[in-house]
Amino acid sequence: SSGSLSMSHPKFVAAMDSLKEFRARLARIQTVKGQFELLVRFDEESTPLWGLYQQALLGDIRVPKRNYTDPAEQSTMWGWRRGNEKWHAWNRCKGLTREEATTSFIEGVHSLLGKVEEMIEEWRDDQDPRVPDRVAVEAAEDRREERREGRERAKDERRTRDAWMTSA
Repeated sequence: SSGSLSMSHPKFVAAMDSLKEFRARLARIQTVKGQFELLVRFDEESTPLWGLYQQALLGDIRVPKRNYTDPAEQSTMWGWRRGNEKWHAWNRCKGLTREEATTSFIEGVHSLLGKVEEMIEEWRDDQDPRVPDRVAVEAAEDRREERREGRERAKDERRTRDAWMTSA
C-alpha cells in the first residue's frame, strides 16, 4: 500500500523523528522549569504538520468531526480542543496525494525547526511584561485610521452638542 511508502521514505522518518525529539525537549523544559507555554505554542505551530503526517500515512480523513478527541490529553476539555484542531488540520489536507503530503510534511518540519529559535524569542517576549504585546501593537497599527476617524467624529458630535453653550 502507498501508506507504507511514507514510513519507508527516509526523509519522512527523519523529519518525524526531529519533530518528536524537539517536542520532547520542550516537554522536559515544561516539567523542569514549569514553562508550559512553550510546549502549548509549539503544539499550535506544529498542528498543520500533524495533518500532513496523517494525510501522508492514511490519505483523506474519514473520521467524523464530532467524535474526534486527542487521546494523549488527560483533560476532557483539552482532549476535545486538541482533537478539534487536529481534525481541522487533517481535513485541510483533503485531496492531497500521499506523496504531496509527504513532501509538504518534510518541508514543513524543516521550515518549523529552522525558525524555532526566533519563535522561542517571540514567545518569551509575549510573556515578558516589559515588552509591549505584539498582537495588540499590530492591531493598533491596523486600526490607527479607524481611531483617528472615531476621534474626529466624537469631536464633531461634542461641538454640535455643546454649541448651545457658546451661543448663550
